[in-house]
Amino acid sequence: MKKQKILVLFIIGLFSTNLFSDEYEAIVLKVIDGDTIYIKSDSGRKKVRLRHIDAPEIKQPYGEMARIFLDNELDDKRIIVNSDYKDRYGRDIGDIFVYDKNKAIYINAKLIKSGNAWVYKTYRGNTYLMNLENFAKDNKLGLWKDKSPIKPWVFRKKND
Repeated sequence: MKKQKILVLFIIGLFSTNLFSDEYEAIVLKVIDGDTIYIKSDSGRKKVRLRHIDAPEIKQPYGEMARIFLDNELDDKRIIVNSDYKDRYGRDIGDIFVYDKNKAIYINAKLIKSGNAWVYKTYRGNTYLMNLENFAKDNKLGLWKDKSPIKPWVFRKKND
């Protein structure tokens, strides 16, 4: 009996990410900063943190620029949010897509490629995203205009 319970718990754990995977359409109510938005969907209002990226904090250089960039990208557009988990603050962690003339624009990646965000520290092994960051860096776009911009996770640690 004990082995069966362990097996059932293992199977539930194995597939639990798929059980909570969610893709939904939403309207952006507010862009809070370069990597967090407030949205309204059929299930209500909530905060969404963009997956894979870390934009400068509002109080650090380029923070307001990143917020404005994201606001311009999402202004008056319906979005698709793909999220399969929440962070410790209860925010959906998601990939954001805007559809324009029958093509999907992956907003998270666009923030990196434009120099408005870093690849988040736990995703720096992702070759696709790192290539986008290196493109922005090589072309001195956005925050990469500075010789040594401060990573947001370093900035937060210093200012806690």
